[in-house]
Amino acid sequence: MYGFGRSSNAKLETCHPDLKAVANKVMTWQVYDFTIVWGWRGEKDQNQAFLTNASGKRWPESKHNIIDINGKPQSIALDFAPWVNNGIPWKDEHAFAVLGGMFIAAGAELKLPVRYGGDWDMDGETTDQRLMDWGHVELAT
Repeated sequence: MYGFGRSSNAKLETCHPDLKAVANKVMTWQVYDFTIVWGWRGEKDQNQAFLTNASGKRWPESKHNIIDINGKPQSIALDFAPWVNNGIPWKDEHAFAVLGGMFIAAGAELKLPVRYGGDWDMDGETTDQRLMDWGHVELAT
């Protein structure tokens, strides 16, 4: 039986409640095990992600950088990865894409539309993007 570990749960706690609901729905389907790689990112981590081309945005422009009115992290984006044989198959874009589709389906079922980083314009075509962020999902705003 799949479930989030302590690290994934801590990262989910930095996300908007709607995004947490979508991730939790995907996990309840028990199709793939997966981990949460990032929820909220602080300034240093966001700028490092930008410098290494892991993100197209500097601090505080990313949807990972949202803070609520009380100063609490409230990311409307998260990064996920499949968890297979006690590790992440970073080069297996298909495994990431399956999970990305599951996030889209979970968002639709919960009436919480999401945008997937493997299909930013959500047109069903995954080859027309410049930034292929296979393990990224965000609330569509």
